[in-house]
Amino acid sequence: MTTVDQAPRINGISGTHGLPPHDLRHIGMSVPGGNGSSTGVIGHQAVPQVFLAADLDDAVRRAVRASALMRQSFYAVVLLVALAGQVSGAVEALGIPMIWAIPAVGALELGGIVVLANADVRRRLGERAIASRILSAAIAAFAVAFNWMAHENKLLAGFFAGMSALGYLVWLMHTENQRRDRLRAKGDLPPTTPVYEVVGHWVRHPWVTLRAKNLAKADPRLGLYSSIAVAKAEKRKEQRTSAIAKVLHRKIRAAVDPTTADIAVAVYDLDEIAVRLADGADYDGLTALIAADLAPARLAAVDGTAASALPPVQDAAAVEPEPDALLVIDTPERPTLPGTAGDDEADSSAGAVDAAEPSNVVEDLPVVRTLQDVMWAIWVRRVAGGSVPTAAELDEAAQAHNYASKVLRKWKDARRITAEEYAAAVGGRRRPRRKHVA
Repeated sequence: MTTVDQAPRINGISGTHGLPPHDLRHIGMSVPGGNGSSTGVIGHQAVPQVFLAADLDDAVRRAVRASALMRQSFYAVVLLVALAGQVSGAVEALGIPMIWAIPAVGALELGGIVVLANADVRRRLGERAIASRILSAAIAAFAVAFNWMAHENKLLAGFFAGMSALGYLVWLMHTENQRRDRLRAKGDLPPTTPVYEVVGHWVRHPWVTLRAKNLAKADPRLGLYSSIAVAKAEKRKEQRTSAIAKVLHRKIRAAVDPTTADIAVAVYDLDEIAVRLADGADYDGLTALIAADLAPARLAAVDGTAASALPPVQDAAAVEPEPDALLVIDTPERPTLPGTAGDDEADSSAGAVDAAEPSNVVEDLPVVRTLQDVMWAIWVRRVAGGSVPTAAELDEAAQAHNYASKVLRKWKDARRITAEEYAAAVGGRRRPRRKHVA
């Protein structure tokens, strides 16, 4: 059996056509280091091998020979038809005898091909051969024009002129194909790239697909899916490097001048910094940080599900206000959490208030654990005192920064506060005396 290492080479490219091992398995080829069996692997299932690398190369060789034979035969037929038109036109329009018309128009019809072949030789030697290529095109154009003008029947003239142009274009395409093959064999032309899907790749991910195509040109070993994977990895690497460069520049600029920071960012190996950051990352700590936000108690406090345990809003005329009931959790400096072990003064104050106030007011409130809970405690006390605190006042009392507006919006959506109270708090207006009571 022929393996990848044993596959012949065409134009300097191995019989695998640059496919990596996992792509070779997808098309049923065996890979070095395997068991040497004649089956390919797709996923976890063994399937019969479709073809070998040598069979593929033999098929390509046969197709090249067959195409060359058909092209030569086709050009010979087209040339004879075009020459017939040239000869008949020279005899009818110019009155040249047949014996002299045949070599004259034959030289005209083949002149473009001869000059084009000379241009191809010069281009093989590294020259551009611009003059020869222009002269070849001019001779071919004159031959087409002569075939058109030499016949009175324009339908017949168009037929002969089209055949003359067709013969020249077929030979030109053949010459350019040979030139690209030589350049690709010498490494002066990139190899052919995989065929990417129109919708799945080009439409959905155009920039990633374009990057993958360029990568496949630079490294022929990358196949279809390998080039896509490498392109995505390079995109992630660029984003990571850009983020590290910004942080590094900001940190260095805080200590030295901006020019020195630019030099440091250009000198340091950002990829090495990324590797060391990944090696020293505290994944346990980061996981615990995220898990703390996903705790059921925290989620209940954030989405407002704890509001069902709060007392309903009643009219101020029905219940008298109790402004001193929540002194333990709201001070002009910073709200104090009930039940926390602070200094001795805080403990003694908390004990005094607990002994003097009704227990049901404090028990009905949720335990203050988050900044949102602190703001809610402040809100309850201020509303009980007869005023609606504004968002700025909540931020100042809770020592937050532009967070109260978002919290107020959540409370309104969760029906913890009314729309009028939300408008008054956000707009900075004061409402008449109204409170939340137990």
